[in-house]
Amino acid sequence: MATPNAETRALYTRLQEVLGNEHAETLMNYLPPDPWTDLARKSDIEGLEAKLDQRFEKLEQRLEVRFQTIDDRLFEMQGRLNDQFKNYSFAMVAAMTALTAIYAGLLTIVT
Repeated sequence: MATPNAETRALYTRLQEVLGNEHAETLMNYLPPDPWTDLARKSDIEGLEAKLDQRFEKLEQRLEVRFQTIDDRLFEMQGRLNDQFKNYSFAMVAAMTALTAIYAGLLTIVT
C-alpha cells in the first residue's frame, strides 16, 4: 500500500493495531487518493458535461451543413440526369421517326 504522508501512515498503523492487516488494508482502499486535487466533484463533472454538449452541438451543426451540401449536390445531379434522359428520349424518338420514314419511303419505292 502506498503511504504518501505521515498522517496516512499513522492512520494505517493504528488501523492495523485495532482491526488487523486485512481490514486495515480494505478500509484504507476506501479513502480518497492523495493529493485531494485528484478528486472530481459533481460540479467538475457537470462542467465536463456542458463542454461535451457544446462540442456535440457544434458537431451536429457541421453535420447538418455537410448533409445539406450533399443533398444539394444530389438534387443538382438528379436535375442533370433528368435533362440527359429528356435529350436521350428526344433523340430516340427522332431516330425512330427518321427510320420509320426511311422504311416507309423504301416500302413505297419497292411496292
